[in-house]
Amino acid sequence: MIVALMGTTVMNAQQHRRPEMTPEQMVAKRVERLDKALSLTEKQKAEITKIYTEEMNTMSKERPAKMERGQQPDEAAIKARHEAMKARRDATNASIESVLTPEQATKFAEIKNHQGKRGHGKHGFKGHRRGDGKTPPQEGCGKKCAGCQQD
Repeated sequence: MIVALMGTTVMNAQQHRRPEMTPEQMVAKRVERLDKALSLTEKQKAEITKIYTEEMNTMSKERPAKMERGQQPDEAAIKARHEAMKARRDATNASIESVLTPEQATKFAEIKNHQGKRGHGKHGFKGHRRGDGKTPPQEGCGKKCAGCQQD
């Protein structure tokens, strides 16, 4: 009986897990979200796909090797890695902005600013996390913004 219950729990957890995405799928999803927010041309989509692919390749090369169990990361190394990630993200965003029209660049800047202020972080354009039991529901930012699509 206990074995059956454990098996059901594992199966249930696996059903709710998001499928792993390949780097190519992640890039496609990011471009799709930008296209939805900015109405990109085909040429812009191709350029931005190239930019995101280069970023993905750089990230995978710089990813540190797995640590041994119980080993703690060095604080200085963590800080350096975060600074390098920020610099890479800024460079990627600058490259993307160079591909956009002035109107699109303005909207792109609004999306980036909104994400930083509202805590979207790794959640991208999806919006605010709700109902996960840990994060309290958040109200909209009070502005009409492309990132949130809220009034």
